[in-house]
Amino acid sequence: MPPIIFVRHGETDWNRQGLIQGTIDTDLNETGRAQAQAVALALLSRREELRAYDFIVSPQRRAQDTMAAINAWQERPAELIRTEPLVRELGFGIWEAKPFWELKASPIYPADAEERYYWRPEGGESYEDGVARIKILLDRLENPTLIVAHGAIGRCLMGVIGNKSPAEIVNLKTPQGCYCQLQDGAIAWFDANKLTA
Repeated sequence: MPPIIFVRHGETDWNRQGLIQGTIDTDLNETGRAQAQAVALALLSRREELRAYDFIVSPQRRAQDTMAAINAWQERPAELIRTEPLVRELGFGIWEAKPFWELKASPIYPADAEERYYWRPEGGESYEDGVARIKILLDRLENPTLIVAHGAIGRCLMGVIGNKSPAEIVNLKTPQGCYCQLQDGAIAWFDANKLTA
């Protein structure tokens, strides 16, 4: 498995308000744009190394704009950045645009972490579905890769590479304004603001 750098998109107003985004396209807010810039600057010190990396991004706008900020400093031709539907965010079906607290308070939402891994909301996807997508992607990777995507699909990515259990996958942290090095089964997060302070 080649090394992977994973970046979750910067903050959106929906993130701030605790709303479920899923497949809905949302824009970075001011904080999110600052987070994207901080990650871009943190990765600048690795520009020579990243020349050997493929760049992959979710088709959703919040990820696209985060990747654009990173690439502005990497100076890679835009046509070399691959938009990849396999790393789009998990679909949350009928729960999209609703607050997370409402989902968590619903009796249909499993209290057990392992059950949440297999739970598929009406019209949406489960974490198991996301892991299946990620396995297809990883089977196709030939080179070191930088991936800009989302929180839930990022958990699936880290879970597969880190060989995590279903219960562990749904509880993995995916902070914004950071990047994650995934290599040899290890998961290491780096806070961009601390790296550029």
